[in-house]
Amino acid sequence: MQSTSTATVANPPIAIQKLELASPNPAAAGRVETHEVLPGEIKDVILHLVSIHGAGQHLEPANANHEIIWLFLKGRGTLRTQDATVEIAGETIARAPLGWSWQIDVPAGEILHGLRICTKLSAEDRLELKKFPQNNTSSLVKKFSDCPAYREAIKSPKTTSRTLLAENFVPRVALGTVETTGPDAVGAHRHSMLEQLFLGLQGNDVTVTADAATARLTSFDILHIPLGSNHGAQVAAGQKLHYIWMDFFMTKEGQDWLKMHKPLAEEKNG
Repeated sequence: MQSTSTATVANPPIAIQKLELASPNPAAAGRVETHEVLPGEIKDVILHLVSIHGAGQHLEPANANHEIIWLFLKGRGTLRTQDATVEIAGETIARAPLGWSWQIDVPAGEILHGLRICTKLSAEDRLELKKFPQNNTSSLVKKFSDCPAYREAIKSPKTTSRTLLAENFVPRVALGTVETTGPDAVGAHRHSMLEQLFLGLQGNDVTVTADAATARLTSFDILHIPLGSNHGAQVAAGQKLHYIWMDFFMTKEGQDWLKMHKPLAEEKNG
């Protein structure tokens, strides 16, 4: 089970939760464990840690009202959609077009952990989906390390940032990673147009600040940045910063924030 806590300095507090990634257990063979993560933190967004013990299978039925994104964090398995069969090993993002079913198989002796992100679609979201048919004809499955890199002014030159899910695939949602070593920092900034989560990846050990609140974010911790707070992250010498950011925009127009992300290919061509 996961426990939910808040930072000791609260103004407002930072909601943070540890994702407990169990090791393979023969006694749990075939079991699929699902735990809700940060319940009720973001309107119309539901998060679950799903752990599939091999030999086991998770079936995701077709759903026309919610977008589903998977962030696989650890373990091995096979993902099947109507257009692809892909082997999953470690840190991988997966998203199938709206209304497609999924099947995830995990072999004996393995356990696959994934964060399942479910977002409810509004009428406006459905109209947006129709504007980008090219993003909704095939599955998107990619290792984090293979996703395109970008630069941002609030991050140091030695920082590697990657876009896991670009805008206009899932309405009002974008995901990416940030990676660097200490001493370093992600500069303080604020955004009132989006809700944001951070998820620490393996080896991550940073301090997150949001106005007067602070919280330590380590491996497989997930936290919610208080809306509109002036926030940033610091990593000490000898430590690693490597986390996923998840942006949930309140409006389509709010996505203009992403213009701050400058693709490396664009920089080289410019």
